[in-house]
Amino acid sequence: MNQKKEYTIMIVDDQKVNLKIISSLLKTSGFNVITAERGKILFEKLENKLPDLILLDIIIPEMDGFEICYRLQSSEKTKHIPIIFMTSISEYEEKIRGLKLGAVDYITKPVKKEEVVARINIHLRLKEEIQERTQAEIELQKTQVELEKMIEERTAKLSRSLAELQETQIELIKSEQMSSIGKLITGIAHELNNPVSIVLGNINLAEQYLETIINHIKLYQKEFPHPGSIIEKDAEEMDIDFLIEELPKMLSSIKLASDRISETSVSLRSLARVDSMSKIPFDINDAIESNLKILQHRLKANSQRPEIKIVKKYGDLPKINCYPHALNYVLMNLLVNSIDSVEEFNSKKNRSYQEIWQNQNCINITTLVIESYRVKIIIADNGLGMLAHLKNKLDEAIEGVKSTNKRNTLGLSMSHSIIVEKHRGKLECRSLPNQGKEFIIELPTT
Repeated sequence: MNQKKEYTIMIVDDQKVNLKIISSLLKTSGFNVITAERGKILFEKLENKLPDLILLDIIIPEMDGFEICYRLQSSEKTKHIPIIFMTSISEYEEKIRGLKLGAVDYITKPVKKEEVVARINIHLRLKEEIQERTQAEIELQKTQVELEKMIEERTAKLSRSLAELQETQIELIKSEQMSSIGKLITGIAHELNNPVSIVLGNINLAEQYLETIINHIKLYQKEFPHPGSIIEKDAEEMDIDFLIEELPKMLSSIKLASDRISETSVSLRSLARVDSMSKIPFDINDAIESNLKILQHRLKANSQRPEIKIVKKYGDLPKINCYPHALNYVLMNLLVNSIDSVEEFNSKKNRSYQEIWQNQNCINITTLVIESYRVKIIIADNGLGMLAHLKNKLDEAIEGVKSTNKRNTLGLSMSHSIIVEKHRGKLECRSLPNQGKEFIIELPTT
């Protein structure tokens, strides 16, 4: 071992001749040496300086080597110092006793220079590798915590941004500033994309670092299959195999969450395309998917209910010529209306979590081609429903429905105007009280 660092070895032996011989041997090998003839002297000297390794004789008056080893291993200050016993005793039971107390090795007297130096170097190197590995694990855990915190902050920011966006969108629709909404959402999506890219980049680096550390640990386990009781005990307590298996899974979960945020950002940009003066081709199925991703936080399970189930039956639709931003607004509004409807139904009926689980909240989405030149979109829910005598007249339903959220009424009115007046289509609402409702949109393909 190349002595780039000056290591300090403490020798504990009541025989002055042995102290002199071993001290001289270690000094010529480049080590600093501290000696002690009794256990009491040993502990006094440890108050001033901690050695890197202790050579400890077993047979010492007043306090034998086993008791000294026990006291050293019981102290937080000294338990990490490797202890090598020096003894002429060859009994198997005595060696096992010493190893159980925390010693890392035995050297048989009279000591041989090559053997004692080699054993000391091995255990100094093992000690350093354990310290490096422990520090690496601490850094890895710190990085993981920081990544999780960053993702939580970005996710919270996204939720706040979406809530603010919905509020702003309503006000802009009132004043017919549709293009401004597109610019606003595009800006938010752009702001989200930058930090998400940083998170994903750091996760990739963390995965590489973790793989390097794990490979290093496996190499160490292969090269030193019997590292000693301290290392084996430590590995057992920390369950190193479990950590090696679980840490990559945790990083994978973080990466998956970041990908979800990135997908939401893409959906926002798709939603925010500013309408041109003329109609352009538009994929209805893709638009519905984008809106569902944005509304994922409203659909997932919470403390009051299980998740709202989405059943999709997409037909093979051609792209239709339309005003994308206006049509996206309609899809978003009708989906929000259905979500509000099932939640209001749960609230008014005081349905328990178990009751909702047995009869799950559900929104069915169907798209299909009719008459070869028209498409139909059906969004149905099993929520509160509307008054029976208004079920086929959306404009009357808008005026007559008693909703706690007036913005929903405004949204339905605007949706009707966009579909009927702007796109020459149809928008109907079929509903019965407490049996849910379905919105039906028909649009020309050109």
